[in-house]
Amino acid sequence: MNLKALILSSSVLLALSPAQAQNDGRRSSYSSDTLVCRFCDMRYEDLSLRNFKRVDVTGAFLHGANFSWSVLKNSSLSSSNLIQVRMEWSDLDGADLSKATLENATMFRSSFRGANFHMANLSGANLNRSDMAGVSMVAAVMRRANLTAARFTNANLRQADLSYANLENSRVRETDLQGSTLNNVNFEGCDLKNSDLSGSSIRGASFVSTFLQQVNFRNADLSNAKFQNAVLEALNFSGANLSGADLTGATLRNTILVGANLCKAKLPDGSIGACPVAPEPNPDEAAAVKAAADKAAAEKAPAAAPDALPGLAPPPGFAPPASPSGLPSSMPSGQGEPRFPSTSIKGV
Repeated sequence: MNLKALILSSSVLLALSPAQAQNDGRRSSYSSDTLVCRFCDMRYEDLSLRNFKRVDVTGAFLHGANFSWSVLKNSSLSSSNLIQVRMEWSDLDGADLSKATLENATMFRSSFRGANFHMANLSGANLNRSDMAGVSMVAAVMRRANLTAARFTNANLRQADLSYANLENSRVRETDLQGSTLNNVNFEGCDLKNSDLSGSSIRGASFVSTFLQQVNFRNADLSNAKFQNAVLEALNFSGANLSGADLTGATLRNTILVGANLCKAKLPDGSIGACPVAPEPNPDEAAAVKAAADKAAAEKAPAAAPDALPGLAPPPGFAPPASPSGLPSSMPSGQGEPRFPSTSIKGV
């Protein structure tokens, strides 16, 4: 009896398995080397230790999924929800992660060479010792991300937001960071050779004891930045705002400071940078400006109404005769008299 029941249950499961596979909305194609699941729900899925040949999870919900130790080269993960995903020790070279959400993701010691992170959100992500050479991170958000010892050679990080990120001992050579937000970033020990940070906001950033060579800080905001004991060689600070910056003990070699604002900055020799003095007003120029303003006001004022129409002005000494009622003769007859004759009502 038990044997018959076992055989019956096995046949039922075999009959149901194809239907379950067809109705499974989580995967449209999933095998050992292929993963195609666009806009589907794969949260907390374990996809570790896989060598995928093709991956397309565009717009998928992959919250907490595990891709550690997997190969996902040239995969498509754009616009996916990858919050708290695990990607450590993985290979995602050439992957498309544009507009993906990777907040608090674990991505250390992974390879993302040539990957596309355009407008992706990596706030709080851990990319410690990852290879990011040639990545495109235009307008990406990496606030408070851990980028220690990461490599960003020839990367494009224009308009990216790395506020409070940690780039200690990282390699950011020949990288485009123009117009980026780098406030309070830790650049200590960071190699920024031949990188372009012009026009960026780098307020309060730390470059303590860092060797900076051939870096472009033109028109950058470096107010309250820390350069204590740093070596600044062949840097371009033209037009940069260094007000309140600390350069105590720093060594400057062939550095351009033309037009830089050093107001209240602590200079290498211990002195305090002078603040620009506003030019005294020129009395002649002030008078000319006032005269021009008065002239403009007079031109805008409305013209006074004329006393008489042109060509009809009375001759000098002419006075119109007074009417019997004391009104001027020019007033129409009956103007000074009541409009209705007075009437008396009998009995009132």
